[in-house]
Amino acid sequence: MLRSMILYVFLTWCALSINLLFACEILDDFDNTGAPGDIIIGGLIPVHGTIVSLKKPESQPCAGYDVRGLVKVIALIHSIEMVNNSTLLPGIKLGYEIYDTCTEPTKALKATLRFLSIFNSTDNCVKVQCNYTDYQPAVKAVIGAGTSEVSIAVARLLNIQLIPQISYSASAKILSDKARFPAFLRTIPSDDYQTKAMVKVVQRFQWNWVGTIASDDEYSRSGIDNFIAQAESLGICIAFQEVIPFYSSIQVTNSRINEIANIVINRTKVNVIVIFGKSTHVIELFKILGTHNISKVWIASDSWSTNSNITRLEGIENIGDIVGFTFKSGSLSKFQNYLKKLPVNLKNVNTFLNKYYRLRVLCANVENDELETCISNYSHHVDANSYYVSNKAMQYQEDNFLVNNIEPGVISSIQWSVTALVHALRNLLKCNEGTCWKTFDFAPWKLLEELKKVNVTDDGTKIQFDPSGNFISGYDIVMWKRINGKMEFNHTVAEYDIQEDKIKVTNSRLNHLEEITSNCSIHCQPGQIKLSSEDHHTCCYNCANCSLHTYSKTIDALQCYPCFADEWAPPGSASCHKKSIIFLYWSNGFSIVLLTLSAFGIVLIIIISVIFMKNVNTPVVKSSGGTMSFIMLISLLLSFLSVGLFIGKPNNTTCKIRQCLFGISFTLAVSCALAKSLKILLAFNFNPVNQNHLKNLYNYGFITSFCTGLQAVICTLWLVFNGPKALTDVSRLQREILVECSEGSYVAFAVMLGYIAFLALICFTFAFKGRKLPENYNEAKFITFSMLIYFISWITFVPVYVTTHGKYLPAVEVVAILSSTYGILCCQFFTKCYIILFKKDCNTTTSFLKNLYDYSMKSTNIITNHSARCKSIKKNNSQNSLNVTPISSVQNNGITNVSRKRCSSW
Repeated sequence: MLRSMILYVFLTWCALSINLLFACEILDDFDNTGAPGDIIIGGLIPVHGTIVSLKKPESQPCAGYDVRGLVKVIALIHSIEMVNNSTLLPGIKLGYEIYDTCTEPTKALKATLRFLSIFNSTDNCVKVQCNYTDYQPAVKAVIGAGTSEVSIAVARLLNIQLIPQISYSASAKILSDKARFPAFLRTIPSDDYQTKAMVKVVQRFQWNWVGTIASDDEYSRSGIDNFIAQAESLGICIAFQEVIPFYSSIQVTNSRINEIANIVINRTKVNVIVIFGKSTHVIELFKILGTHNISKVWIASDSWSTNSNITRLEGIENIGDIVGFTFKSGSLSKFQNYLKKLPVNLKNVNTFLNKYYRLRVLCANVENDELETCISNYSHHVDANSYYVSNKAMQYQEDNFLVNNIEPGVISSIQWSVTALVHALRNLLKCNEGTCWKTFDFAPWKLLEELKKVNVTDDGTKIQFDPSGNFISGYDIVMWKRINGKMEFNHTVAEYDIQEDKIKVTNSRLNHLEEITSNCSIHCQPGQIKLSSEDHHTCCYNCANCSLHTYSKTIDALQCYPCFADEWAPPGSASCHKKSIIFLYWSNGFSIVLLTLSAFGIVLIIIISVIFMKNVNTPVVKSSGGTMSFIMLISLLLSFLSVGLFIGKPNNTTCKIRQCLFGISFTLAVSCALAKSLKILLAFNFNPVNQNHLKNLYNYGFITSFCTGLQAVICTLWLVFNGPKALTDVSRLQREILVECSEGSYVAFAVMLGYIAFLALICFTFAFKGRKLPENYNEAKFITFSMLIYFISWITFVPVYVTTHGKYLPAVEVVAILSSTYGILCCQFFTKCYIILFKKDCNTTTSFLKNLYDYSMKSTNIITNHSARCKSIKKNNSQNSLNVTPISSVQNNGITNVSRKRCSSW
């Protein structure tokens, strides 16, 4: 039931629609030309530019004779005659009916009604029916129309009977839709490819601020919309989109053109403008702009890129460069020769050609540059149905005027349209070996099926339609050039290959456009990024430098990229640079000074060791501790050697060894000093009762071993749990990678140094109490000074170490190590060496005893203690007689026992 209702509605709609549209029409008053034949080919070509508006639905006269339209008509006739004179369709003659559309859809529709009328009908009526499967129209195929607007209107009528329509220049993208235009084919590419090529040109020269102008017709709107969509997808911005009315009055159209001209003049940053439009609109626009000296690049669509009327405009050279797109063309030499010697066929008079001859007579005294304008302006004075040709008109047959109005791409497309039709007919009529089926009652839709299958090569050009009915031939890109005072457009500078989607430059003149910029904003250079401005266009922006350690390496970058951790970049950089690796180099001046001081200290220790070894039995050496002095010298030597581990490129091994080596060796030196100061204190400052008891407990080997061992335990625990290690710091410094030693556990590091400080404090306390002992052999005073130097060095070290960063951080600790080590070395050994080398009279037993005697005389307050001490000495040394020779010195004690004589005097 539902299907029946739908079918009924459809049939009713068909009948009503066709009755409304296709009443019988007598077309006797049409501007047309034709020739009889077995198979009739229809042609729709605009020979006039406009129609004269009337108030009644009667025949509409046309105005504005277009010589290029006449050339197209002649090209179609010539192509059909070439077929008839060949063996392509043996025994079959092609006829034609060519109508002038006047570039007006309604005019073209009236001619299309004739094509749809019944074959061999005397009244030119369209038979109304809903099934046209076996319908026999007046024509089997139609070539045309010339514009997309007209072609779309005509295609909708031809779709009813599926009469093949092959257009030679209608390029609107919508016509590729086979659902809406199943019978439409064309021997040119779709505008979709033309707009792609235009975008390629704009992109090639890095223009991103482009204006567009279009006429308000189907072709222009479709073309400009495609261009805008493709351009914006590639980041090209449209500065303005202006539309010129197509069907409005002349006053409204000209007013709008004036507004657009002002926009073009005032938008100084927009130096590239794309125009899809009617050539008459372009002419009016360029007339205005020609009075202004502007330098723009005009990208012309195929509709006006080779229009000779525009080339003759006054001031056309003032508007800038014109880059146009034209259809690919084949060889036209035969047609050019035919056109130069155009015969006048009095039997089948071509009304279009007849009118042309009459107009040539009227414009006989006009210069060649103005001849086309004259012919167009006088066209309304000539009766189109007059067949009279004067003798004066005949003299123009062999001039080059018509040849100069050839549009190569369009004429080639007309020829290819006829060629495609002929080969489709050959296949349909089974033409083979000089014979064809001479049954001409086939339906047009059968010819359409064969047309879709055509695949031939004609003079090097492959003729084949793609599934959308398009002809994939590509485009030539022409650039207008002024030669001998005249603008010419026959200069191909590049071509667009559709298959490869690529612009191929054939003339370096195109590169002249590189000098022209059309950008809303100056390109952001590498090292910068685009920041959106208040304008909504993405092409209008400000530029900002990339921040520190980021970069951008392309023009108009949208973001800056961070450098790798081992790289750096200054602000506004286009690339990253490798960070240099830094540490305290051996060659560094500061390192050399520190190493020199360390080496000097080692040399001093060696010299002192030699001096002490040669004078080991002298009072000075014995008072310095004897063997303990050599242990102290070895510990100081190790401290100096540890300095070398703080310099150079750190690694895990050196980081671990250097702190432990210094900590243990310096602890040993301080432990020795502590043992010596304690011994001195026991020898002089304790009463005899406690002194003997403490002496029995005193053991310098145990003291130094215990103190040093405890430091060794601290260092071992430090290394085991969180010891120092080499660290590569890539983030602290901007341009450098710092290789340094991380102390691991800074608590352990502080404990190590604090432990040394604790020992030094005890040593200082003991030594300070014994500072007033005999001067020449007084160790306590010099130990006090050395500990003071140690405290000053390391108290200064702490804040400096905490606030210092970078490669000189190890040098801070080295300075503290050297100063404290030199402090012990100088205070405790230099004075002894001075006495040994330069005060030899003081380095005798007599001098030593005298010094003790002088000290005892000054110490009247402790005579009792001294007497007790002497009694003890007498008891311990009863085997020796009283003399001035001292009893054997107590090794490693720092104080030589007094003689029995000295004791007797106490």
